[in-house]
Amino acid sequence: MCSAGKPVLLASVLLTLSSCVALHQPVVPAVALHSQSAIQLGALSQRNTLNQSNGLNQKNGLGQLDMQWPETASQRAWVNNRRSFIGYQGQGELLLELGTTTALTFSINGKTLHLRPDASLGQHLVLDISSVTRNGLNQLELVDIEPLGAKVRVVLPYPALQDVKAKAAQDAGFSLAKLDELDQLIQREVEQGFPGAVLLIAKDGKIIKETAYGYANRYASDGTELSQPEPMQTDTVFDLASNTKMYATNYAIMQLVSAGKLDINLPLQHYLTEYQGNGREQRLVSDLLYHSAGYAPEVHFHRPDNRHGPAFYSLDRTRSMQLIASEVPFERERGGKAVYSDIDYMLLGLLIERITGQAQDDYLEQQLYRPMGLNSTVFNPLRKGIAQSRIAATELDGNSRGGRVMFPADKRGVVRGNVHDEKARYAFDGVAGHAGLFSTARETAALAMLALHGGYGLTPVFSQAVIQQFVRPSVTDHTVGLGWRTAVGGDLNWHFGPYASAYAFGHTGWTGTATLVDPYYGLVVVLLTNKKHSPVLAEGENSYYFAGDRFETGMYGSIMSKIYQAMQ
Repeated sequence: MCSAGKPVLLASVLLTLSSCVALHQPVVPAVALHSQSAIQLGALSQRNTLNQSNGLNQKNGLGQLDMQWPETASQRAWVNNRRSFIGYQGQGELLLELGTTTALTFSINGKTLHLRPDASLGQHLVLDISSVTRNGLNQLELVDIEPLGAKVRVVLPYPALQDVKAKAAQDAGFSLAKLDELDQLIQREVEQGFPGAVLLIAKDGKIIKETAYGYANRYASDGTELSQPEPMQTDTVFDLASNTKMYATNYAIMQLVSAGKLDINLPLQHYLTEYQGNGREQRLVSDLLYHSAGYAPEVHFHRPDNRHGPAFYSLDRTRSMQLIASEVPFERERGGKAVYSDIDYMLLGLLIERITGQAQDDYLEQQLYRPMGLNSTVFNPLRKGIAQSRIAATELDGNSRGGRVMFPADKRGVVRGNVHDEKARYAFDGVAGHAGLFSTARETAALAMLALHGGYGLTPVFSQAVIQQFVRPSVTDHTVGLGWRTAVGGDLNWHFGPYASAYAFGHTGWTGTATLVDPYYGLVVVLLTNKKHSPVLAEGENSYYFAGDRFETGMYGSIMSKIYQAMQ
């Protein structure tokens, strides 16, 4: 007859094998218990202050879980004091505020952890649970607490990217030979003239590849190669172009929805009172996100000869905002299949500013990027102290397409450190909802992780319900969610490749950036290139193309295909 196993004392944590089944499992390794850092203490203390009048709850809490246990919220005995959380094998911790608690028993994924902390550690502790976590959903339970009537605050941070690279690639089931083939492909294209790239692959919360290729600055404004081109670095800052729509505008919108400050099913006029006339009253916020409001793809505010007439010429941000809010005409009825439009996201940028009372860049930097520790994710990087030498160059001679396109505002010469998009640069002073964000591959990957978990470290950003709402394919056009592009149906395999799951989503940017988030595989891919930093070549009598657009690296899909093939 089996009997319960004897408790085994390991450091300051006691692990009990509490059943016959547990006796046949490996003994859980020692779990570290130590005092919280000053940063952790400060974060918990600040959130306590915010919650004093409201009572602690998940909406106002830190991390992905923030609870006072034990609880009696449910009448069902096996519901209270239990939560699931997203985690990855080999990482994870609990932050504890003990109060009068002297002993605790947790169960994590069936492993029982008894804690009787030494009083010298204080009341604010960190419990390392990395030895008992697993990839995906994990189970957490408070089994016991002493003395009777004691309460404990339990905070569980969101997963963070871990940098373990080559070892992680093998541990995550990637073929090193296949990844080497990928390196060879990109490097071969660099040798053939492709400017440069940084590729970051993260699987199950671990960076398994972060590689720079080619050059951040390779060509002079006349298309000739520099005698001393500047090598690409893994921390090179890129113009994300339309990935701005996701990692700036969409994220701000999702955050405001989670905070209850924005309802995307209301007419835009509810928030922008001047948005009226010619059917504007019928346009919902969600129409902009689905690209189904009826706008043209763009309006060339930066050109006096734009097709809408001189009244739409604007090099002043305030005037440009007024034009999009009340003057830009529709080209079709609302609804139906998505027609990609920068106007939609210009309006969403204005919406963010109207709700928050801040410029879009100020709001995002203060409320999202800096709390996440992202210091290279900015609009107008040259004004924010980022050296030009850190930034990947884009077009060779202003926005002239090799001298073929002329407009008065264009500043000729290699574009480096200013947003390449003409509308964002000249009509919106570098800050717009559709373009303008700069970042590194690693910081972009950290942002992409938000779309998996809703937060990063101790920083909650948006709820899981909002994530699901935004990445779900539209019923009228399955290639788009609310802003996001989706891999459903394989229509966008030029972006996602042929092997992405039906749950994958992401976006691309005209300068040569592509992101992919695949929850099914726990996969994040960030491919940042400066493919527009290449000669503009003639094609026929009246056409031209950027040389960088014709390389596999700059067309994305083959790179994504090889990444999935490398997963064994």
